[in-house]
Amino acid sequence: MTHGVVFEPGEPPPCRLRVVFAGMDGRFSTVPLQALARRHQLVGVIHSLPRPVHRGWLVDWARAGAGGGNLRRFAEHLGCPFFSAGRSAGRGLEAFLHRARPDLLCLSNFSFLLPPEVLEIPRRGAINLHLSLLPRHRGPNPWLWMFHDQDRTGGVSVHLVDEGEDSGPLLGTLEHEVPEGITAGELADAVLPRAAALLVDVVDALAGGNLVPVPQACPDGMRRARFVSPGEALIDWPTWPASRVSHFLRGASLWYEPFPPIPGFVRRYGPALPGKPEDPPGTLRQAMRTGWISCCDGRVPFRLQAVPRELWRLGLPLAVGAGLWALA
Repeated sequence: MTHGVVFEPGEPPPCRLRVVFAGMDGRFSTVPLQALARRHQLVGVIHSLPRPVHRGWLVDWARAGAGGGNLRRFAEHLGCPFFSAGRSAGRGLEAFLHRARPDLLCLSNFSFLLPPEVLEIPRRGAINLHLSLLPRHRGPNPWLWMFHDQDRTGGVSVHLVDEGEDSGPLLGTLEHEVPEGITAGELADAVLPRAAALLVDVVDALAGGNLVPVPQACPDGMRRARFVSPGEALIDWPTWPASRVSHFLRGASLWYEPFPPIPGFVRRYGPALPGKPEDPPGTLRQAMRTGWISCCDGRVPFRLQAVPRELWRLGLPLAVGAGLWALA
């Protein structure tokens, strides 16, 4: 349910706002961006550099630049200025926003907190699209922890941006189911169009002055949806049943790998298989293209799926070396 007024699809907004959009490469940002561009005037796109994750030099080399330039290409297509910002962007980001003169700054999947001097530049402030029912799962990785905690109900929140982390007053929310065994990609297919529509509804309502922010609750002992490192111990192998391990890995594999990755391939996990395990829980057995993980009450199978772009990057140095050797 959205707080405030929701306009009918296709009905023009009361006025078109000048919007700067900020996010990262990938559809968690580009789907909302496209929806906003159909309703309001995009006057700038800000790309935030992702947090570096080190998986070993060979895997880092194979995966370097995946999705790179995605937001830049959208900015070029829309004909609006583009800026790539890191955590130390500072004055450059402020200057970009001053030149754009936005009414509103919209964030979706942005990778760092913005300082007060940046938030004060847009005439109507800044809002953020966050993929959880706030205040639950505040932080940069809400879906990983949603799958980890076996939430059967997830959600989307649009909130005003303040100096805290996902702590500003709510402008709109919606709920969605998290079916057992669904993958992050399948959930994104179902949720992102609805999330983008919610964001557009909120921006439309802000344009009409018909929206009242609702302060967030502040429960005690709430865990932050933090980043995790590849291989970090998030699974309690002796106690987690195979069904829970499967649900977690199928949903969170975009952000989390409990075992060393294989350059050029990703593991695609399947539904749990019950049965008495032959190996201790947490043991990985790898064949040529398939394998399984032993759990306390069964196994979680997986298959290796090739990533053509990564294989090409891995093969290019070998091909160049072979060519030079042949010419020698």
